[in-house]
Amino acid sequence: MMPKEVDYEKVGQRIRDLRIKKGMTQADLAALVDCSNNHLSHIETAQCKVSLNMVLKIAYALDTSLDYFLLDTPFARPESIINMEIASKLTKCSTATLVAINKSIDVLLELQEQLSE
Repeated sequence: MMPKEVDYEKVGQRIRDLRIKKGMTQADLAALVDCSNNHLSHIETAQCKVSLNMVLKIAYALDTSLDYFLLDTPFARPESIINMEIASKLTKCSTATLVAINKSIDVLLELQEQLSE
């Protein structure tokens, strides 16, 4: 079943987190996307629904894909989660940790299969 609505709180949080990671203030980003600081604050705190046009401008200004903002939502594509989140974390793991993660994934997949029967 398709989710009914985007989780704007999660989208706003991702915008805020990436903006901060890039060393930008709300004023910096607002100027780049041609909106007020107040409007950007409302987007980041989900006090308003961000338009598609605005999220595209924000993605461009923050040098990321539109998919990045949907990673914590039911609308995220699995390959986006794998490529943008999981793969970057795995590259930081030791060999021993990777072996443990691989075994954990096997257990989770087996559990998923049992639950779907």
